[in-house]
Amino acid sequence: MTDGRDVVRDPERLAEIARLGLTSQEVDEVLQQTVEEAARALELPIGLVTIVLDEAQLFAAHHGLTGWMAQSRGTPVEWSFCAHAVESGQPFVVEDAETHPLVRHMPVVELDNVRCYAGIPLVTSTGHRLGTLCVIGHEPRAFAEQELDVLRGLAEKAVQRIEARRKEN
Repeated sequence: MTDGRDVVRDPERLAEIARLGLTSQEVDEVLQQTVEEAARALELPIGLVTIVLDEAQLFAAHHGLTGWMAQSRGTPVEWSFCAHAVESGQPFVVEDAETHPLVRHMPVVELDNVRCYAGIPLVTSTGHRLGTLCVIGHEPRAFAEQELDVLRGLAEKAVQRIEARRKEN
């Protein structure tokens, strides 16, 4: 799927997001439980299922968000840590956002105190990367491989639920 194209702006990926109804404001209870479980398992205040669009990142489910991000349920895509996981197809881990070269100048780091992040891409059975299951904290920290394995398992659960929507729509 990455034959030189911009994955985030790939029309086929964006069409898959639309087919799955992932831009709806409706919160899926299974996804909500999944983000709560992720935050709890990694002992971090914030858990998200994000859907990365071409111009924005939407929060399909969130736990622990406050302020403008909770109200808007998203950010511009250029402020998105999750877009890096979507682009690469690999987990994106930031131990200290203030020193990480890809994210240190993002407004969510400077204004919203995002300090650590671990995100696992949500990849459908058709190979499309929709967004991530991620956790966020306000203090720098390392992530053990076992913690990333927990996130991978929860990301698989999220993808199963998302793909079930295909049958429902």
